[in-house]
Amino acid sequence: MVPEINLLPPIERRKSSNLLVIIGAILVGLLLIFLCIQYFSLKSDLKSLSSKETEISVERDLLSSEVDAMQTGNQGSLSSSVTFVESVSYPVSPLIDEIQSLLVVNTYLRNYEFNEEGVLLKADFETITEISAFIEKLLNSPYFHDVKVEKLSSFEPLGEQDTESETIDFDAQWRNSVILYLEIENVYLREGGPQK
Repeated sequence: MVPEINLLPPIERRKSSNLLVIIGAILVGLLLIFLCIQYFSLKSDLKSLSSKETEISVERDLLSSEVDAMQTGNQGSLSSSVTFVESVSYPVSPLIDEIQSLLVVNTYLRNYEFNEEGVLLKADFETITEISAFIEKLLNSPYFHDVKVEKLSSFEPLGEQDTESETIDFDAQWRNSVILYLEIENVYLREGGPQK
């Protein structure tokens, strides 16, 4: 008999390969669980987004129908447009005529500015007494229910002083400039002013 001599060291199977398989299986399992959770959460998000989409499309259709109704409803006739403009505006000519009739002699009107509630008037007067007389006439006018003095200033008229000489003309009289805000009596104006 021949003796069996094994000079090679004994080889043992490594158990590390089993450990790698177990770790790999655990990782694959965790990956599958994560993917399942993602799938179900995305599926619920998709359902909520689709329901919101239907709600928004219904709201969009409702708003577009309202816009269409408003566009067809706003196409009024010429007479309705005239009626609307007459209801929000007032005649200006009677106011200008009334102011012109109340002015004192030697008064210069610089400008008018009309707004919804009144008239901003700028005028030049020779004396402050004339300004107070004009304001008193405006307060007694049925077209205006209040007069406010916004600014009062005096100035030397142009052409009165010789610019080349240093002499002062003591006979030159300074003029007064006033800015008045006249609040309109809308009811009286809309009724057509004085009944003839």
